[in-house]
Amino acid sequence: MKNYLSKFLDDPSSLNKASRKASYYYLTLSIVLIFLTPILLYIELVSPILYNAYSNVFTNLDLFIISFFLIDLLLRLIGSDKKLSYIFSINGFIDIISVVPEFISIVFGLGINSAWLRVLRLFRVGKIVSTHKGTGILSGFTGVVLIISAGIISAKVLILILESYGYIPVFDNISLVLGLVSFSLAMLLGTKLSVVNGRLNQLEDAITRIVAGIKVFWFTDISSRKYLQSWVKEFYKSLKNPTQESVSNMRKITNALYESIGKNGVNPNLVGFSRDVAFVLNTSLSEVNPFYEKFLKEVTFVFTIVIVTTVPGITGLVASLILSYIFFGMFYLIEDMDNPLDYGDESLITVNLDPLEEMIINLEIEE
Repeated sequence: MKNYLSKFLDDPSSLNKASRKASYYYLTLSIVLIFLTPILLYIELVSPILYNAYSNVFTNLDLFIISFFLIDLLLRLIGSDKKLSYIFSINGFIDIISVVPEFISIVFGLGINSAWLRVLRLFRVGKIVSTHKGTGILSGFTGVVLIISAGIISAKVLILILESYGYIPVFDNISLVLGLVSFSLAMLLGTKLSVVNGRLNQLEDAITRIVAGIKVFWFTDISSRKYLQSWVKEFYKSLKNPTQESVSNMRKITNALYESIGKNGVNPNLVGFSRDVAFVLNTSLSEVNPFYEKFLKEVTFVFTIVIVTTVPGITGLVASLILSYIFFGMFYLIEDMDNPLDYGDESLITVNLDPLEEMIINLEIEE
């Protein structure tokens, strides 16, 4: 039972189809309720007229959310082998602090309207981060967007609440500054996009030329077919999973191939072929300068914080979501493009290896 609960809540990939489907729906409902939490909190604290008009609906919905996450907490405790370790972990702290204080206030009659207890609900947003395992609805680009959106909504709702109580000043004439920062950030992202997109296209062009070169060698130098078979298999493997070790080994195998082809005299096709192979191997491990990457990430985060804290009201919430979605989305996609030979499940944009795969099949070379 413990093992099943643990897998159902955190890693359903090894469960049967029905259990995986149930786990997916459970996780989806959790995410929906997490996103509802800051919205309900905003209505309750900032729009009391709307809240009072539908008080029964909002109260029952809030009780349902509290009950759901309390049951979730109990299930995680039951499914945990080390309960104390879970309780004192970051995930356990988030689960407990976002549910238990408010539940106790209801049971012991402290009142569900205690403001400080209601604000603790925002900790539920941390559950999206704590349950982000890179699978299901929280995988890849969707997972990144959900995590960022949940964090921004919760942070902005907290800002809106503080604004309604007069704890945060209103910033005037901030639009010009934000416009300039937005333009600068777009320029930084555009520069990196140009670099990584150009490199991706160059890799695909080089691989296409390499395939053409292999075909020429295959039909014009029959004595080297044995080396070509070995070389193509290793080359394909190195592109699917480039590491420093595999690239270094690939260079040694390539030198052996050159030696075999060179035994029959100078081959004019070998010069261009060797240049393309060297380019692909060298580029397979290269990335944009890490200092530029770090600076770009920091600017994106700072820009988001400024938008959330300085643009007032619902306008600020909408602007925060839209601009952060655009810039964080671009940042994630460009970062994904910066690893064009990463063929993992979460990778979105990769080098097209179809010409190489088709050639392997056509020449009857085993992968």
